[in-house]
Amino acid sequence: MNLAINSPLAQLDNMLETMERDLILINSTFEIVSSKEEAKLLKDIKYLLLDNIARKIRFLFYDISNKDDILYQYVYRNNGVADKPDSPDSLDDFVGDAIAFDVFIDFTDTFLSLRKQDRDLLLQNTEYDWFV
Repeated sequence: MNLAINSPLAQLDNMLETMERDLILINSTFEIVSSKEEAKLLKDIKYLLLDNIARKIRFLFYDISNKDDILYQYVYRNNGVADKPDSPDSLDDFVGDAIAFDVFIDFTDTFLSLRKQDRDLLLQNTEYDWFV
């Protein structure tokens, strides 16, 4: 199958590659999860995006005491667009901060319009628990 360079599928594929590189870089810098857990997370994210369950995936570094204080946010959309800040180079960028890293899923309207049982069934195909 030949894909046009600017086709939505090609854009999504490029964004998924970018997201994978970003997560590997974040994890190698901050040692957030094991390589096995990293692989499971990437598998979940790809499934959620490619099956039109997620419209947006967000990697967030935030202040534990104030979840509204987002220090860094990486956003990956199902249309193939990625918004990323300059990456923190090390934990030294957060000296004195009690930080957390988390992955948030913003679900598509199509997924949210499904019955709860159908949503739960689709989410059973993931390794992690994702909350709607």
